Amino acid sequence: MLVLRREQSHSLAAVATLLTYDLWAALVLWAEASGSAGKAGWVRFLVDIAWADTLIRLSPESAAMMIVTLVPPVVMTSIGHGVRAGMLLAMIAAAGMLIEFGGGTAQMLAFGRANLMQAFSVLALVPAAAALSRPVSVMRQRLALLGDLEAGFDPRKGFEATLGELAEILRRSTGAEVVALVLPSAAGATAVLNTVGDGSFGAGAEVHRRIEALLGGLPACAMSFERRRSLGPRVHVHGPGSPAAGTDGRLGDLAALLDVRSLIISPLMRYGRAHGHVVLGRRATASLDQDASALAEAAPELLRMIETADLVDKLQEESAAHERSRIGLDLHDSAIQPYLGLKYAVEALAMRVAPGHPLHGQVRSLVELVDTEIAELREVVAGLRAGAPRGDNALVPAVRRQARRFSSLFSVDVHLDLPEQLKIGRELAAALFHMLNEALNNVRRHTPARQVWVGLIQTDDAVTLTVRDDAGSVRGTPMPEFLATSLAERTAAMGGTLAITRPDGLNTQTTITVPSRRG
Repeated sequence: MLVLRREQSHSLAAVATLLTYDLWAALVLWAEASGSAGKAGWVRFLVDIAWADTLIRLSPESAAMMIVTLVPPVVMTSIGHGVRAGMLLAMIAAAGMLIEFGGGTAQMLAFGRANLMQAFSVLALVPAAAALSRPVSVMRQRLALLGDLEAGFDPRKGFEATLGELAEILRRSTGAEVVALVLPSAAGATAVLNTVGDGSFGAGAEVHRRIEALLGGLPACAMSFERRRSLGPRVHVHGPGSPAAGTDGRLGDLAALLDVRSLIISPLMRYGRAHGHVVLGRRATASLDQDASALAEAAPELLRMIETADLVDKLQEESAAHERSRIGLDLHDSAIQPYLGLKYAVEALAMRVAPGHPLHGQVRSLVELVDTEIAELREVVAGLRAGAPRGDNALVPAVRRQARRFSSLFSVDVHLDLPEQLKIGRELAAALFHMLNEALNNVRRHTPARQVWVGLIQTDDAVTLTVRDDAGSVRGTPMPEFLATSLAERTAAMGGTLAITRPDGLNTQTTITVPSRRG
């Protein structure tokens, strides 16, 4: 009678367990169908293992069938979350089975020797299934990563902008906290970083060289690195070759520089030669080996996208150079000729004004001004016809000429603090030149200033233009607050910042900082 009641109790518990699992499965399916599942991770598969073990305990007669149900959760965990997670789940399942059959000889005899051998054979195959699923998991990750990259790839946006978007896609697709695309600085290339909080940005020259030095000497295959608190650093090479001495220390320095615990590094190989590296940084250490294999398989396609973006950028620049040359020829014929006529007319007027005439000095200044304008226009046309590349030194000479012209015409002394070389593109140089002109004209129109100080400073990532006047000193009190709306709008459109301050508490200084890199 007691045995019968126990069997009935076990049957009711088995039914309750089955109904509970059905409810859980329905909730999971509903979450997946509605897109609200979130990132539950592989832990949800523990429910499947616990359900199977519980039914085996409650219904020993169905143990042979239930043992088979332990295999799918392990395989799905290995495919979706890495072999390490699959192996851990397999060991949990095996431990649960050993506990079930470790209760005594009676349970084993009741189960049957043949069924017992079958059960442990299935358990032995579960870790093997996890290991065999790794190629499928790596292929799945690689295809998903390449699909994301292809979907967001648009080389028409410019080389550096494309690099930034590729880094952003890599970070989102791999779950990394930091992604670095490090191209050779010796070839004039750049390094683009992408972080969770800051998005994509170009690394400074010093940071670029430091990252390259830390990546130097690595094998021509993917690698993973993790900083472990108790066991020390771990370096794993995913391919032929071995790391040089001191690699763990250099990779530890790189992880510290990027503020992460683990790294996945893959070289961008072409014809047996590295053309840079892609680095993923994480604060967790899970699935490093599998993710490194997937990234290594996707790296050739990533390099193809980078080279395509570079080629499109060069073709666009070459096309722009041809267009500039054509415009230069048109300007030479249509714009300079009227200025030459004006020059001859002013020179003829100057010849008729005697040296002692009150207007003689002003006419001579007018002749010099026309000559300067024609020389500057010829320089612009010559640059257009030559297809001048980006990164020339056009801004500094233009600022010096404008300062002389401004001082001569408006009797305002302009003091310059300029570098000898300022290698920026003509588009950025033209924008800064226009902003300088507007700032000087604002000083002339709205203040009684007699002196102006102009400064230009270039860093790795930005150019800063400062314009300070002495209007406050002339008046004896600070000038009223004034914000040049067009200056602010132009600066914001360029991704820069504008600040109006009074460094000495009296005179006004306008500071404009704009990024020197595109994208």
